[in-house]
Amino acid sequence: MAFQIKPAQRTQQPILISLWGGSFTGKTYSALRIARGLVEPGKKVGMIDTENRRGLHYAGKVCDFDHLQFDPPFTPERYIEAYRAFEHAGGYGCIIIDSASHVWEGEGGVLDQADSSRYVGIKKWQSPKTSFKRMLNIFLRSPMHIIFLLRSKMGVAQEGRGKEAKIVSTGLEPIFEKNGIFEMTVSVLLGMDHKPMFQPQSERLWCHPSIPPVKAPDEILRSILPGEYLNEEVGAAIRSWGTSVERDIADEARRAASRGADAFRGWWSGLSQDDKAMVKPMVDEMREIAARADEEMARLEADEETSTTLEDQPDPFVGTSGQEPGDRPVTTIAPEKDPFLANAEAHA
Repeated sequence: MAFQIKPAQRTQQPILISLWGGSFTGKTYSALRIARGLVEPGKKVGMIDTENRRGLHYAGKVCDFDHLQFDPPFTPERYIEAYRAFEHAGGYGCIIIDSASHVWEGEGGVLDQADSSRYVGIKKWQSPKTSFKRMLNIFLRSPMHIIFLLRSKMGVAQEGRGKEAKIVSTGLEPIFEKNGIFEMTVSVLLGMDHKPMFQPQSERLWCHPSIPPVKAPDEILRSILPGEYLNEEVGAAIRSWGTSVERDIADEARRAASRGADAFRGWWSGLSQDDKAMVKPMVDEMREIAARADEEMARLEADEETSTTLEDQPDPFVGTSGQEPGDRPVTTIAPEKDPFLANAEAHA
């Protein structure tokens, strides 16, 4: 497909939001209130719950939502699987991930994988960080709004060397990959009063200097007020900002198909009849895009499976084990009559 150059124009895009803070700062409750104002009529809210079903405490109290219990191990691949369960089901406008910190510091997360690796130094981070980046890229291309709930910790750093060395605090930071927070359109640090924490210029440092405690486009930031709870009005302001521009249904269709046939079906099932009529002439193009995406995902999964298998085995080029690297497993995709209309019409 040839590259195309067009005049820059902002179009409707799903919003990525992070709420971060310590325990009992109201992250889950605030996320549900935002979600209620964020999703458009007819769309559902889903929750991926890694917190031992604590999200169910809010069932029927804030807004209706569907719940997915997520137990260890908290690998990036299993986060992808949990997310895709909602994406493929279709009809969801917002997914809350409570908590996204487990993929970094939880059992089976990135740090856990690096610590248990047989490699040392930088090489031990290669496989877990690659998996994390793949997960984050899938979230960045999501057709649904995503609210990431992140725990926080006090960062530390070493100043000086030798006998003069000392450990100093660098301020609060979210438990997540250090650059992941900057992928968010909206990010808010919550305090023990469950309200956004703004830092006046006159106060001493309490938040990591590279991480703003509150960030959002100006039109959204006006609704996030000091001393006020995050609520449905904040969610509505985010939705208004996101929908105040032209919608490109063809671009949405291509992005949905780029995540594979199942993702396209889920996206299709949530369309109105008018939107489906606009997409139908493009079905052949979408089928080709989805086929390439499924093939690429199968290849990546095969590569990850091979990498994991080799990680668990002695190095075939070191020592006298005599082992040879195994052949790469091949994943095949069963053909479908029509991965779009034939199956998707059942959801119409």
